[in-house]
Amino acid sequence: MEIEVKELDQCKLSVNYIANAEEIFNKRNEVINAFKKAPVPGFRKDKAPVDAIRMHYRTQIEDSLKRALAEDAYHNTLFEKKIKPHGAPRFNEMLLADGKFSCEFELYTKPEFELAPYQNLELPKPHEPQDATVLCEKMLQDLRVRFGEAVPYVDGDFVQSGDNVILDYEGFLDGIKVDNLSVTGEMVTVGSSNLKEFDDNLLGMTVGETREFDLTVPENGLPSLSGKTIHIKATVNMGSKSTPCALDDTLAIKVGKKDYNELREFVHATAGAQVLNAFKTALTEAVSKKLIDSNKVDVPNWMTLSEAQYLTHQSKLDWITLPDLDKEKFMELAQQNVKLALILDKIRETEPEAQLSDQEVFEVIKQNLAQTNVKTSLDDVIKEMNRTGYLQILFSRIRDEHALDFIVKTVRVIE
Repeated sequence: MEIEVKELDQCKLSVNYIANAEEIFNKRNEVINAFKKAPVPGFRKDKAPVDAIRMHYRTQIEDSLKRALAEDAYHNTLFEKKIKPHGAPRFNEMLLADGKFSCEFELYTKPEFELAPYQNLELPKPHEPQDATVLCEKMLQDLRVRFGEAVPYVDGDFVQSGDNVILDYEGFLDGIKVDNLSVTGEMVTVGSSNLKEFDDNLLGMTVGETREFDLTVPENGLPSLSGKTIHIKATVNMGSKSTPCALDDTLAIKVGKKDYNELREFVHATAGAQVLNAFKTALTEAVSKKLIDSNKVDVPNWMTLSEAQYLTHQSKLDWITLPDLDKEKFMELAQQNVKLALILDKIRETEPEAQLSDQEVFEVIKQNLAQTNVKTSLDDVIKEMNRTGYLQILFSRIRDEHALDFIVKTVRVIE
């Protein structure tokens, strides 16, 4: 074999690989053997001679051989050049002709850095926004509304807090329409929005009415819009009022419980679990920040850019048309995400308990999918995720969550 490695960028390599004749011969035999049980017209099962198999499956054998040789090229390169990869390789060229095979691919590596202490971290106790009792009462009231009687608007009805309305609205900045602040046919429960100023301006509207008003975008929004005044044009298309269900056995039965006492016990337990989960989430965020702040990692720009583009896509925004100010925000967040992922990856190298096998990750994915209302088979969903590239991202996220859980368990919380 011949291997030539060139550095394209920080932690980004280009590899040219040429296989020798022995590699190709051995791999071709392996591939042909894999086709021996495949049916061949004119021959009984498992009785077709090798020449007939090679002739009938010529195209498939050549394609399989190229993929197999390319996979060997990748693993041989890692072994011979002692490279620690980051993610999967990207093949730009694979040539198999006249008994010769060569390929060219890009290989990504991890930046080297010294890992700071990560076990038995001392962190202040996270603030708890509410206790289980208060949350339990709120959840019961939410259930009353959810399982109450919805009555469509009639003549004379107008929007009040707690109503469900379907809106069309457009947002304008300096007279120019802002696409991600413009929606058609959105259902809104008035009073539950994160933007109270928006909900307040809907109060008193009737079906078919259009109202225009200004509101200020919160400071925690996109930098290009944060703090600016947006002109809103909103139209109410439909609406309904909800008469809350009585807080008694009737509500319990609608929720699927025997009586009100059983419902209350269930809701209280659920509230307690949510409070504990919120505490764990806050502690995990504190651990993540501590790891990021205490480790010096020179994150390659291409890694940050790739993550920033993914985050933008998840936010249903277009990276190409995104204002530079917003790109900077996504790049900052992406750099923190990549840095944390690299730190957790290095921790996994030395901590067996922080690791998950591929099979264990698959089980987590299947368990999560089984809890959703997806109607297609789990295997089909996983195949689609693999086709779109999301499966690899999900694998990384689950492994990182497991490694963080491992570290969180060792944290010493200071009251």
